[in-house]
Amino acid sequence: MTNGMVHLVSADEWVQACRTLADQGTDVADWLTAIDTAGSLMVLAHLVCPGTGESALIGCHVDSESPQIASLTPYFAGVDWHERETSEMFGIEFIGRASTDPLLLRTAEDPPPLRKRSPLPARVETPWPGREESEKKRRRRKLPPGVREEWVSDE
Repeated sequence: MTNGMVHLVSADEWVQACRTLADQGTDVADWLTAIDTAGSLMVLAHLVCPGTGESALIGCHVDSESPQIASLTPYFAGVDWHERETSEMFGIEFIGRASTDPLLLRTAEDPPPLRKRSPLPARVETPWPGREESEKKRRRRKLPPGVREEWVSDE
């Protein structure tokens, strides 16, 4: 158990590594989330020892094209909501979950909103302040922050 360091494990070792840390006293799942670095996806779990406050941060890289990892819900009941949120926001499938109900009412075709490659429709559809003035002055077209050129039509 070390505070602040991430224990990186492979997807095959994910559940066993978390269970080993639980056996050492960090048996409460504080949170679970993912990070999209545009090159890879990493799932992170923060485990805490309730008596001492010691914690362990464990991480695992998953395939960004078909992200799947074993669920921790059979071993840590408190991670259920976090897995549902991470699944919906990052598109990661947690294998072995009893329930896969989404938290939000999104359609299955919508891309996961927190993935770097997902377009942000509100930023594309909302008129950007100063757009009309910049077009009148024939200045170089600027895109809103977080919007890629391929997401915007030339209309």
